[in-house]
Amino acid sequence: MAKQINLGNRGNNSIDKTSKGGGKINTQNTNDKISTVLWMEHFANALVSQNAIDEKTYKKLIAKINTEVNRRYNTH
Repeated sequence: MAKQINLGNRGNNSIDKTSKGGGKINTQNTNDKISTVLWMEHFANALVSQNAIDEKTYKKLIAKINTEVNRRYNTH
């Protein structure tokens, strides 16, 4: 007999999560320039820290992130 898999809300974009120490925290992404840059730079930093990309590629990626975020939010 196969087990049923619970396919409830999962992942980092769910609105409410309960931590061990307290109440609910909102983990839903916000749609603004600063949080977008921070998230994208976070992942670029993770790639370079895990040696998935080299420093030269990292610098190109950071430049691309800045270009795309500025394009998305229409700032220069």
